[in-house]
Amino acid sequence: MEPPILEPYVKDKLDEIQSSLLRRATSFRDSNIVDVSSYDELKIAISKGKWARGPWSASDEDELKVKEETGATIRCFPFEQPQGIKVCLMTGNPAEEVAIFAKSY
Repeated sequence: MEPPILEPYVKDKLDEIQSSLLRRATSFRDSNIVDVSSYDELKIAISKGKWARGPWSASDEDELKVKEETGATIRCFPFEQPQGIKVCLMTGNPAEEVAIFAKSY
């Protein structure tokens, strides 16, 4: 291929690869997140290798308990949070935030 043709071809191919990788990663992420509302549901989701998303307002000690019992830790608090007060999956107290728990491999 001639250089004037090669450069746009490579750029288009790289854009195509990037878009494909992003679609696959987003699909994988979305298919592995399970919404949970109780600690028992969180434990089940984690035991199946899923990521658990649920309301959280518990203490550091509660988070340590989750880690000790399931091997999972809080991975993030998503930027986009559901509106309104929820019930913390661990304590039953009001929770304004949702956390995502997962194991690190």
